[in-house]
Amino acid sequence: MSDVSTLLSGGDMYFLPIFYTVLQLFALIAVGFFLKRFGGWEDIFFSSLSKFVVKIALPLYLFINISSSDPSEIVRSPMFLLAAIIIMGAGAIVSILVFSFLPFKSDEKRAGIAFSTFGNSGYFPLSVIDIFPVTLPLISELFGTSEPTLYVGVYLLVNSPLLWTAGNYLMTGKGRRPGIKEIITPPFIGVLLGFAALLTGFRTVAGNMELPLFHILSALERISAMTLPLILISLGAMIGNLHTSSEKPSKLILMAGATSVVRFLIMPALFYGSYFLFLKNLNLSPGQLWVLFLETHIPPATNLAVMAHSKGTNEDYAANTLMVTYGLYMIIFPLYLMLFLRLPGILP
Repeated sequence: MSDVSTLLSGGDMYFLPIFYTVLQLFALIAVGFFLKRFGGWEDIFFSSLSKFVVKIALPLYLFINISSSDPSEIVRSPMFLLAAIIIMGAGAIVSILVFSFLPFKSDEKRAGIAFSTFGNSGYFPLSVIDIFPVTLPLISELFGTSEPTLYVGVYLLVNSPLLWTAGNYLMTGKGRRPGIKEIITPPFIGVLLGFAALLTGFRTVAGNMELPLFHILSALERISAMTLPLILISLGAMIGNLHTSSEKPSKLILMAGATSVVRFLIMPALFYGSYFLFLKNLNLSPGQLWVLFLETHIPPATNLAVMAHSKGTNEDYAANTLMVTYGLYMIIFPLYLMLFLRLPGILP
């Protein structure tokens, strides 16, 4: 645990390594942003890239990582079904209170509640889990990678359907029954197949090098390894495709500011308050606490902009709020990570 001891004794000198690791995430996002905004790359390229990521690469990533987990971790994973409901419910309650005092129209308040309730619960936590250990091995030493990925997958089983139903209603004002493809998405299937493989011992059989299945999975793992960089580039292109108007700058700033207060101040405060009140006494694993931390320290879901664009409503708010909050995240997240690692009981 020498790296951990050094972290604790090194003080603020470790802020820069953490910041530079976060900077890697945003460098990949910046590639997609600049290619889309200034590079003249066609929409069809990024649309195809996004489809490949969502329908092929991400499901493979989830399947391979979850199926490679320790089967004993399954018993700890159901808590994240409840955690998803509690975290999103807390975000909804807090944001309803916050936006009730702000001078927005009803449809604008609903959009603000959506930004504050639904975070980017898949892409960012998975990227942090996967990329941080490369430059900060102590993160992998403390929390691992397969266990947290499994927990994020379980969290998404609740988050994704709620995002496309309640989130869609809040953004567009149009309540409807979700389509089966919005609930049973390819990543959703990847999570379920990963659990099925884990429970049946599929990966043990697939590990036999004398069988063709081993070599097929090896090829698929190479695709899986590209998933998170492609996700971040695709995410950057989506943000680069957003455009805001200058007709209502004060309201755009107020929307982004209120959302940032909920997502980056109140939600983290609720996490730390919960930690000292009861979480630290629940005998949770480091991986469980790591995922709870990540899910309460994330910017809004980018799919909210897709919903706004599809209905032609609240597009300016979505574009401006996403650009502001994602920029703030790069600065705020390293600070919160330093604070998280210093919480009593996090380190063995």
